[in-house]
Amino acid sequence: MKRKLIDEVKRISDEYKDDRRGLTKALRTLIAEGQKTGDAAAVGAAYYRMAVACYYQGDTYGVFVNSFKAVSLLKASKEYELYAAALNILGLSYADQENNQLALPLYDEALMTVKRHRINKEHRTPILNNLANCYHEMGDCRSGIRILNDCIAQVNAKTPEGYTDLAIYSLNLAECYTDLGELQKAKEILDSMAAWIENADFKSLVCDYYIRSAVNSYRLGDRTHGNGQLDKAFPLIPENVYPRQIYDDLRQVSFLITENKDRNRAEKILALMTEYEKQEPDTVEQIIIYRTFADYYKAFGDCEQAAEYYAKLDELYNIRMKEQAGVQLKLHKRMKAANSEINKLQKKMKANESLLSREPLTGLLNRSALLTVSMDLIKSAAKKRQKVGVIFIDIDFFKECNDTYGHAKGDEIIRIVASACAAEENANVRFARYGGDEFFGIARGLNDRDVTEIAKRICRRIQSADIPHSHNPNGHRVTLSVGVVNVSASNRTDTIIEIANYADKALYYAKNNGKNAIYLLDYDSGIKDNKSSAFIKIDF
Repeated sequence: MKRKLIDEVKRISDEYKDDRRGLTKALRTLIAEGQKTGDAAAVGAAYYRMAVACYYQGDTYGVFVNSFKAVSLLKASKEYELYAAALNILGLSYADQENNQLALPLYDEALMTVKRHRINKEHRTPILNNLANCYHEMGDCRSGIRILNDCIAQVNAKTPEGYTDLAIYSLNLAECYTDLGELQKAKEILDSMAAWIENADFKSLVCDYYIRSAVNSYRLGDRTHGNGQLDKAFPLIPENVYPRQIYDDLRQVSFLITENKDRNRAEKILALMTEYEKQEPDTVEQIIIYRTFADYYKAFGDCEQAAEYYAKLDELYNIRMKEQAGVQLKLHKRMKAANSEINKLQKKMKANESLLSREPLTGLLNRSALLTVSMDLIKSAAKKRQKVGVIFIDIDFFKECNDTYGHAKGDEIIRIVASACAAEENANVRFARYGGDEFFGIARGLNDRDVTEIAKRICRRIQSADIPHSHNPNGHRVTLSVGVVNVSASNRTDTIIEIANYADKALYYAKNNGKNAIYLLDYDSGIKDNKSSAFIKIDF
């Protein structure tokens, strides 16, 4: 069921990829279903898909909250690919809020997860690129260069998507060398891209290549090549689409061409910036735009206009400082709120999962949960070279009890026996209602005496309950037949089915020898021949 639910998350994400509202609604339905079944991995997967949708919609808050929840829920799961992807997008969320110190460890953990679990390379390179950008933003260009070279080595540039990835990593690599002042090395990278850049899948990326190439040429003093590259970029600037990186690079090239007194090209950039300003009210974007205008007017001698823009820039810088402080405070509050919500969610899912694993009449484990618990206990016992004990319990003459006193009385007796079993439970001893009037206990790390003591205490509790049963010849009271075995895990006793089979033999022996008895099967004494000497009666 759980695997089906997590697969459904992916199917819905593909089906509604162009319908954000429909996607959100469908994912919330799956989240509710996952909460009911205690499927933390599926809920985490749904939150991750919501974070991705928010990212492409520019919803910064939605990206942060949903990716934070996804990481918290997927961390303990075995969905390593999804966990790495959620870490990556949460890192992007922090980076977008200019918090690279928090983004860096997330990218690192995502990368370690991908490597540790040998996840496909196509999932590794986006993480590497983000990690490189993070180092670059924090001033460690050498680390960025090392990681980006690793990215480029892993790209298969035989498809438009491959060329796009290669263009992104190569442009970022050239920018790292530029910021180190190694302009010639940056030029070599940009020149090497000329033969294939048009194969990239996004026009805006091709446009950005020509702008950066122009910036590099101007800085190296090659105005002719710079002008040619910039002229190639102008017709490629997307209409009604305003990628920040392009306009940030346009600001850089504007500064250089105004220094060259190239008024014609500078005015083209100003016209683009004017249009950009109408669409982007963000303070950072406004700083980019006003700085471009201020530099332009200063270069062409309009000092009054330049002064106005520089004064506005001072105001914007002060606003930005206050915004950054507000962002950090808001981020802290969002993290607290998200943590609180996740804790509630995990408690709810744990409670739901616990309810689903319990048999409704008795509150003991059901057979399905018993298998899971037993596997864990056996595995742990094998690792520590401990014994595994099994206690099989059957209520004597239960059918006759039901026939005489009715099913309501029968249910009451089952609850009393279940309560006697539950009193023995701890981290290493668990009980389940196996079916009908049968109960099953499993214990880890106990010796034969300790296991039989558990069985004896349960039988004594039923004796003390003194429940009438006219058809039971053993005192006309409700009694139990119990089979016990305690074995070391081996190739013959490494599953609960095999161990339970030996306890069943002991129970069968108890029922065939007068009932109201506990028999321990001595596993090492003639078990193959089913000799009576292998069954030891335990007095209680």
